[in-house]
Amino acid sequence: MKKILLPISMFLFFAVGCDNPMLSKSTDLDSEELQALSYELSSELGLSESSTDGLNDILKRHGRKGKHREPGFLWKVAGELADSLSDDEKAMLFEKMDDKDIPLFGMNKKSGSKYKKFKQKNSFNGIIKVLNEDQKVIFKEILSSYKEKFKAIHSQVKEGTLSKDDAKTQLEPLREAMKAEIDALLTDDQKALVEQNQADKKAKRQAYKDSTKAVKIDILDMTSDQVAIYESIKQETREAANALFVQSKNGEIDRESLRAALKNLFSSRNEKFEALFTTGQLEIIKIHKALQLRMKKHKGQKGKKGGGSKKRGGKKGKNG
Repeated sequence: MKKILLPISMFLFFAVGCDNPMLSKSTDLDSEELQALSYELSSELGLSESSTDGLNDILKRHGRKGKHREPGFLWKVAGELADSLSDDEKAMLFEKMDDKDIPLFGMNKKSGSKYKKFKQKNSFNGIIKVLNEDQKVIFKEILSSYKEKFKAIHSQVKEGTLSKDDAKTQLEPLREAMKAEIDALLTDDQKALVEQNQADKKAKRQAYKDSTKAVKIDILDMTSDQVAIYESIKQETREAANALFVQSKNGEIDRESLRAALKNLFSSRNEKFEALFTTGQLEIIKIHKALQLRMKKHKGQKGKKGGGSKKRGGKKGKNG
């Protein structure tokens, strides 16, 4: 009996001992998203058990009970990590961003493409919700029919038998025709309901963005002048980009010229942004970007610890 008790007692001693990594990395974070982010950061940055505990404390204070889905969550975490992480740990956090030359401001090309696809899918979901069962059958047939037509054009581009400009010329009327068929499927009441739902979602997204912006300004401790200049730079860039798109649509510039002009425009914008912020503010912005990139990988991991892992892809938060 004593021979059995001895190994058990030794295991318990190590299990409840100070700075035990098993306990440190299995803290009571109540979200799989937070658990995944915590484990990734602690492993990637080589955090000690005590540093991991400090990280988890920050995540718990700002993210528990669903608060990690509220506006500005990652800004709050970034603000605290700017003070708690060492210079070496920050360098490790930024390493992948620096290697891939990921810009601090705005979305990269892939993110923009994914957003367009998400926006289109979300629009279709809004329509499906108001359809009756018979309409849903017809709606799916319409989408399936046009999907094959779109696919054929994209295949020609991929094979090199059709230029991107010619493909664009063919795709635009196809999209309009699909839109017209879907529009004809809906009753006036359904159209009004779809428009109202879209307006409600737009207002909700704007409210989220405004709240996130308020947290960002607070965490960065931006002055009123900085806020005004920041918004001015954004507006100027938006207007210049729209002007370029109009030129492209009117055939005044080709696709390559448009791409080059947009690249220069946003590079100039980013330089102006970087010049606007202090070194300390830029560090928080960079930590936020690093966290944002990692958090995207763990979205949809809903549920309490020990549960919810079987079902993925639930309602996603934005983690501003």
